[in-house]
Amino acid sequence: MNSTAVLFVAFFLFAAVEGSPLYNKGRCRCIGSSADFIHLKRIEKFEVIPATPMCQQIEIVVTMKDTAEERCMNPKSKQAQNIINLLKKRSPQK
Repeated sequence: MNSTAVLFVAFFLFAAVEGSPLYNKGRCRCIGSSADFIHLKRIEKFEVIPATPMCQQIEIVVTMKDTAEERCMNPKSKQAQNIINLLKKRSPQK
């Protein structure tokens, strides 16, 4: 392969790597078991992460008040569904 072709391929590989998202590192954040119930008084932050091409499942990440630890919550649990519905009601309609 001549040097022009090598530079051409290297340029496009660099451009593809440069544009890839780093926030999710290409995998799901919640791997393994997830909690079905967490006491509301212990929750600092409730994050719903939609499915992406890198992770085909909806993820719920809860940050704990006392430890700042991030824990995953089962998105199909009754508590998670209740919190999501409450947040939908509180958010302004577009």
